Amino acid sequence: MKHTRKCLTTAFMILICLFAFTGCGQKKVTAYQSYVKNLLDVNYKGDYTNYVKQNKGNETDALALYQDCLSNLANQLITHYNLNTNQSVEVNQTFTTVAAAIYNDARYEVSESYKENGDYYVDVTIYPLAILDQSYDEIIAYIEAFNKDVDDGVYNDVKKEEYDKKFANGIASILSSHTEKPQYKDPVVIKALINDDGEYYSISSDSLKEIDQAMIATETADATEADTSEE
Repeated sequence: MKHTRKCLTTAFMILICLFAFTGCGQKKVTAYQSYVKNLLDVNYKGDYTNYVKQNKGNETDALALYQDCLSNLANQLITHYNLNTNQSVEVNQTFTTVAAAIYNDARYEVSESYKENGDYYVDVTIYPLAILDQSYDEIIAYIEAFNKDVDDGVYNDVKKEEYDKKFANGIASILSSHTEKPQYKDPVVIKALINDDGEYYSISSDSLKEIDQAMIATETADATEADTSEE
């Protein structure tokens, strides 16, 4: 099985809510800014404090959506490293924990809103996480060493479930270690559209997809010919 270079993006399960303007003095220029920042904090940080306080959001829904984001990234990592055949409840939980550590390092900034051709926008500056490149060499070395142990018969008497778990946990451990000193690629600016009908407003789903796709950088190491499956 070959490990091919690919873009890692989570399946789109991002929080989009409609909000009404309340209070005479509320200004769109800052209301949109805080709204988008609060949404990103919920989805990537699990921080719903301002979402609940400023946007009157629901804590239970926010936590559920954060868990969805973690689960989506966990599944993407499992697929990226060809671990689907090793997938179990325990492996899923392990990679969900890894996903939380990765997203905890997420960096983004949201500008004040501005009007252009009748529509409102905010600029979201994303600093893409370089976790895939950062861990690439170590993961390749780990897989090669694991495969050598397999060839040498180290795992001949090990049950398949334990064998699969050990292999997957090794990759998860490497990813986790690199979240302690995160690296980032050059910033990417997303021009995010705010849909506003005069009474309610929300960020566009297309804009959130762009933000999500930019959060974790594409792996740039030349991994096309590297065998990253355990034998």
